[in-house]
Amino acid sequence: MNSWYAEIIEILVILILVIFFIIFLVMLIKAKRNNKNTKSKIIFLSVDIILLACSLLFVLSHPTYYKFNDWFILKSDIKSVVLEYGQYDLGSIEDGKSGKIGYYIYTDNSPIMPDHLKHYYWIYYDENGMVEKVEESLQPGG
Repeated sequence: MNSWYAEIIEILVILILVIFFIIFLVMLIKAKRNNKNTKSKIIFLSVDIILLACSLLFVLSHPTYYKFNDWFILKSDIKSVVLEYGQYDLGSIEDGKSGKIGYYIYTDNSPIMPDHLKHYYWIYYDENGMVEKVEESLQPGG
């Protein structure tokens, strides 16, 4: 899935949850003013807050691409990343040398200005195998 589509979906989910939060909050305030039962409104509001917090946590921990948790990857060594996410598509891992590996994420064939190139999630690591940086970028030579 193109990262633009994933970001639009993430933004829409958060926007919908914020709208629900506002609606439930208004309903709760109205119920309190009219001395009506507020238990169900509090439950709906609490569930919405939990969903909103989980959504925000996901978006913040996956800023580069939705399939890869940047927080986990940036705190790990390269071998544990490969164990977690499987075999990489480009690059190599050599002990005692810095380098990068790439996971294929999509080919941009979007309807608006596609580049028709393969996009990769690149993970850069140092000589000790600790991940230094992650980014989404094009295929080499692209």
